[in-house]
Amino acid sequence: MKKFLALLLALAMIFALAACGAKAAPAEEPAAEEPAKEEPAAEEPAADADPLADLDPIVIEFPIPNADANIETEYTQKWIDAVEEASGGKITFNFTPGGALGNYDELIEATINGVYDMTIAEPSNLVSYVPESAVLNLPMLLSSYDECTWVFDGEVGEWWKGLVEENVGLVPMNFYYCGFRYIISQGEIKSLDDIKGMIIRSPGAQNYLDTLGMLGFKCETMAFSEAYTAMETGVINAVECPLQNLWTQGYYNLCQYLLGSRHIFSENCIFANKEFIDSLAPEYLEILTSTLAEITAAERTECDAREQQYMKDFADKGTTFNEFDADSQAKVVEMFSEYWQTAVADLGDDAKANLDLIIAHKG
Repeated sequence: MKKFLALLLALAMIFALAACGAKAAPAEEPAAEEPAKEEPAAEEPAADADPLADLDPIVIEFPIPNADANIETEYTQKWIDAVEEASGGKITFNFTPGGALGNYDELIEATINGVYDMTIAEPSNLVSYVPESAVLNLPMLLSSYDECTWVFDGEVGEWWKGLVEENVGLVPMNFYYCGFRYIISQGEIKSLDDIKGMIIRSPGAQNYLDTLGMLGFKCETMAFSEAYTAMETGVINAVECPLQNLWTQGYYNLCQYLLGSRHIFSENCIFANKEFIDSLAPEYLEILTSTLAEITAAERTECDAREQQYMKDFADKGTTFNEFDADSQAKVVEMFSEYWQTAVADLGDDAKANLDLIIAHKG
């Protein structure tokens, strides 16, 4: 019996020790979150595709009659350079200045007929196609660069451009400024009476012939390139033109007197064949027009500045500058105010209305 009790006691002690030594199972730790699967990085957008990549290159045929030294020629070359750069060389030009392929009238006709894509001319060169063009070049009508900009960039200019596009098949793309026209002569002019007997070289356009004839000149029509020799040989004794042309051709060597008549403002337009313009990809047309707007604005500012500089340059050469005396100025205003009305009388109501707009703006 004693042995049996001892055995039970021993077993009890063994179980107690086992219970004490047992450790509580550790609390179950929350399962570690699986790291989020890394999404593949979104592909970086490719650099903007070249919008011109699928367009075929084009070459624009572009002869002009203007001399290399003229400001409008200079800034047309700047425009060409800007277009070729902006297009990455997809638009290039076959540019021929200096009248090598024709005069104003010849190049206008060839551009209308699609022989060339573009050319440069004055609005007055289109009078035979659009008689209303006369409104833009009426003598003694515009007297400042600000007035010119109001006319050409405003309602009047838009009206005229619409007529040209509709009736001629040309798109006027801008208005370059060539400046006001002055008269340089071998005899001094201070009054209308001083003009009597003087022979002046005139362009062939009717508005020039009318203007110079009303002032009292006898007109000889000839190419400007022939005028210097004509003066040397005594055929003429006066020439009218923007100052840039009178200066670059060296008329200070032949004439001592410069008259600030500012009788007509001379502007030139780039004209494009309408079918050519309509055939262009929109991307190409945007490059042509946006760059031309910037170049034209710069050209106008420079033209104004150069006109002032040429006045100083002529003075340095000993040229005497005059303006009409008060009596002659009053006569000029009277006779040309009447001429404006006569010139537009047969051009229709729209031409009359646009002339009235200009006169009203002048005040």
